[in-house]
Amino acid sequence: MRFSTLEITVLALFIIAVIAAAVGPSLLRDRTMPEVTVSIKVGKDDTLWEIAAAHRVAGVSTAETVTSICELNGMAGGSIAAGQLLVVPATQHADAVVASR
Repeated sequence: MRFSTLEITVLALFIIAVIAAAVGPSLLRDRTMPEVTVSIKVGKDDTLWEIAAAHRVAGVSTAETVTSICELNGMAGGSIAAGQLLVVPATQHADAVVASR
């Protein structure tokens, strides 16, 4: 069985795409960890998604920020409780005490 140049090219691109899909997320994982963080107190009706949206760093999605917050706080799940202290990415309008990571 002989393959044409086009078939070999398509196969090579497919293999590269599969490798990129497998390796890419691990390469981007460090990008989601913020350089500077702040501590906040969870309010009565706060959700993790709302907190992440409010403390999202430019170029990072809210979902990636949720992941960062979970990693920064050693959280296995996304459950939070009123009064809980969370370390979150610092934003320009943050009014909490800044702490270097």
